[in-house]
Amino acid sequence: MPDIRLNRRHCLALLGSSGLPATVLAAPPPAAPAAVAAVSLAPLPLRERRLANGLQVVSVASALSSSVSVQVWYRVGGKDDPVGRSGFAHLFEHMMFKRTRYMPNEMFDRLTEDVGGQNNAFTAEDVTAYQNEVPSNHLERLLWAEAERLAHLQVDQGNFDSERKVVIEELRQRVLADPYGRLFNALPQYGFEQHPYRRPVIGNEAELNAATLDDVQRFHSTYYRPDNALLIVVGDFDPPQLDAWVDRYFGRLATPSAPIPRVSTAELPRAQDGRATLHAPNVPLPAVALLWKAPPARHADAAALT
Repeated sequence: MPDIRLNRRHCLALLGSSGLPATVLAAPPPAAPAAVAAVSLAPLPLRERRLANGLQVVSVASALSSSVSVQVWYRVGGKDDPVGRSGFAHLFEHMMFKRTRYMPNEMFDRLTEDVGGQNNAFTAEDVTAYQNEVPSNHLERLLWAEAERLAHLQVDQGNFDSERKVVIEELRQRVLADPYGRLFNALPQYGFEQHPYRRPVIGNEAELNAATLDDVQRFHSTYYRPDNALLIVVGDFDPPQLDAWVDRYFGRLATPSAPIPRVSTAELPRAQDGRATLHAPNVPLPAVALLWKAPPARHADAAALT
């Protein structure tokens, strides 16, 4: 049977030449939207506390599952990379899986995957997050491990060299080898003119290769500290017991006296529209990307634009 589907352009051409009365061709008016029933949800049993060293703790106990999720979010991302050292926040996402004072390399895989759980991490413009899911009877061990790598990560030349190679290979695979990888990697610099958001989180090869061990040690001591972290625990646990474990393993960690540097650059209103043409190898077809300035995530109009 022949395919008789017509796209919108073809349909308009046919209708325009049919000679039929306009009343026949006009679409019926849209029906009035149905009333939406009110939705009522019970509030989450959210618990929040802050330790004396500044660590913020958020937890939700639930007996619906026999597992538990443990996440640690650090308030450092691509925007905080030092000038000329793009990709540092992402590099440290990888470094955090290396050896500590009491754990060998890749121990988090053993603590999670070997007991039927999983772990992962990601770096964004504003945060770097580490997430783990394990059976709930392994919660204490996982809390100890997260505190251990926060306090005693071995930021040495060997770990730095190995993870820099991994990050550069990821850059080559996801950005340089992908036909449109260069396009998407370049978009932030056209969306922002002043703010560090204009730099891609993954960084670039030249700046990663130029980094020194002193650079990465300074970055680590500046941002990986209790008062810059948020611990999230959700799942099957006893709240008083959780508090005791958090106090035991995280409460004794010291907070540096130096303040945490924060980005203060303001993005000015755009004076005029911009246009750019990019060329890259191995692109099978042309691509077009359009960027608009949107309001912040907490703006009243943000939900309608997503």
